[in-house]
Amino acid sequence: MADDTLVEIERRPITAAARILAGGPVALVTSSDRGRMNVAPVVWHTPLSSTPALVGIALERSRHSAEMISHAEEFALNFPARALLHHVQYLGAMSGSRIDKIEATQWETFEAIEVDAPLLTGCIAWVECKVQQVVPVGDHLLFVGVVVSVQVLPHAFDERWLLKDADVRPLHFLGERYYSVLEGVMEARAPGNSDAPERVLADRLVEELELSHDAQERRAELLGELAHDVALGNVIDVSQVGMGPGPLWVPPPGLALPHVSEGERER
Repeated sequence: MADDTLVEIERRPITAAARILAGGPVALVTSSDRGRMNVAPVVWHTPLSSTPALVGIALERSRHSAEMISHAEEFALNFPARALLHHVQYLGAMSGSRIDKIEATQWETFEAIEVDAPLLTGCIAWVECKVQQVVPVGDHLLFVGVVVSVQVLPHAFDERWLLKDADVRPLHFLGERYYSVLEGVMEARAPGNSDAPERVLADRLVEELELSHDAQERRAELLGELAHDVALGNVIDVSQVGMGPGPLWVPPPGLALPHVSEGERER
């Protein structure tokens, strides 16, 4: 690590560790118990074993979701895409002990294959689990679930997240009200058996930095070209500059378009 980087390092409270580890895909955990259904966003989840397939979710002991899953002994993970951003935030702010969140959001559900927990439409992957073990960990309970069924949208996931279509990329949580989506896929190249790893990796680092610089310059050129097309009212392709797939028609200056409210946009 370079000396100038060491100078910039700052210390943070130990509670920041959870936020540093955040950034994985949000899971909407659904459960059903004694005729009641519930859903809650969870980011403290992790794979625990491949054989058998085990996943874990950590829930604060006092949460309504923890009580329901303790009784039901099963749950489902529903993975939303970015279109459900505001739904996820809303669900995290409400308690299922006071309100039926699925009914309140008018969220359509469909039957799971192996569990009674409902599955949420509009998501891009679903993982059903039977609780194998509950482990107390500090102020949380770790629910260890045996995976009993997995379903995906094939254009969103095939052995890994594909990230080709911006509308079916998993939503990632960064903390508080902040979220993100993965921008794209990069393929790493490892040194060969006869290569000196330190030299090859150093060369790769320089190469990536040069590519980043070239990409920034090219993007600036494309933005200039697109700005010219916008002024003429031409069809432009914003995917060239990483703004999403497909062509976009931009109206020429002076052409009024109907206003769309926030509520209409979100429906």
